Amino acid sequence: MIVSEIKQNLTKIDFQDGKVLYLIGTAHVSGESVQLVEECINEFSPDTIAVELDRNRLDVIRNRKKYEETDIIEIFKKGKALFFASQILLSSYQKKIAEKTGVAPGAEFRRAVEMAEERNAQLVTADRDISITLKRTMRSMTFREKAKFFGGLFMGDDKDIDKESIEELKKGDLLMSLIGEMGDEFPSVKRSILDERDAYLAVNIIKDLGNVTVAVVGAAHVPGILKHIQSEKTENIDLSEMENIPPASKSSKIIPWIFPVLIGLLFVWGFFYGDTHDTAEAAISWILITGSLSAAGCMLAFGHPATILSGFLAAPVTTLNPAIGVGMVTGLVQLYFVRPVVKDLENATADTTNWKGWWKNRLTRALLVSLFSSIGASIGTFVAFPMMMKILL
Repeated sequence: MIVSEIKQNLTKIDFQDGKVLYLIGTAHVSGESVQLVEECINEFSPDTIAVELDRNRLDVIRNRKKYEETDIIEIFKKGKALFFASQILLSSYQKKIAEKTGVAPGAEFRRAVEMAEERNAQLVTADRDISITLKRTMRSMTFREKAKFFGGLFMGDDKDIDKESIEELKKGDLLMSLIGEMGDEFPSVKRSILDERDAYLAVNIIKDLGNVTVAVVGAAHVPGILKHIQSEKTENIDLSEMENIPPASKSSKIIPWIFPVLIGLLFVWGFFYGDTHDTAEAAISWILITGSLSAAGCMLAFGHPATILSGFLAAPVTTLNPAIGVGMVTGLVQLYFVRPVVKDLENATADTTNWKGWWKNRLTRALLVSLFSSIGASIGTFVAFPMMMKILL
């Protein structure tokens, strides 16, 4: 195997069996990256083109997966509102950068797919399903990492991002410096989003290698992919292991039940050993505090009046049963009374590039209703619990 760097962001790998791989490292919102992809495919005439996409993202590029197929109701029923909001948030952040450069996110992949179809070349979707990557990332992150990571996405200042700074990211030394910083601050994010996918991409590119292959991947993945290919042990990498969703930790299963159990014990104590009036007062305090703060969260998200009422009524019950979150109830009620249309789903990423858009879009407003009512109910739990202890003990 001979590895040679033809020029910046383009590496040629000659294998012993005569096959050739051209590995292109791109910036996902770079016009120069699109041009590099076009030039390489035209010059090398590959019979195989591999892209850093999974099958679902390829369907989106080809417009074969219609937006109206997304079952919004199921998202809330299954308690995936926060996960769905995270996907929109990440997409909107990427769109902010794209607005600075004038290039749509992933334009180089779209062009590679188009050219593969024009030339009847074999198209390889080499990446792991994005939903698996996000789920593995979320499941492996600590609470502190999640708060810091998504807080940075929400509050991050992108005014200094311009075309030149994006192009600078393709320079290996600066790029790896940034990756190193991310690894220090968010080790689980780096492992799921970068390291695992380096191996995943390398295996799929080598597995479906043609006589002449052009692989288009993000510049951050190039060093890791080269490392795995040069080790010549990609056939020993188990992809199924990287496709599993790690089970929730024992602590994450136990912690949500601590307050409900303690509160239940308080009421049992009050019923058998306390004063009836005190027990009733504690129950009313619990209902008013958790219900009012959950309703306040709905109001903050500009929820429908029926949604606000549902937040007030549901919170005192759902806070005692972690299996049913108040956000699930309020989100579904909001969707029933303020139904999103296809346009809301199509524009979700564009609308959320600014704060006002989250409230303007009917879909993302429902997500805010779900999130804010849950936060309100959680705060209510912490406020009401010591008050109940003071009344009953």
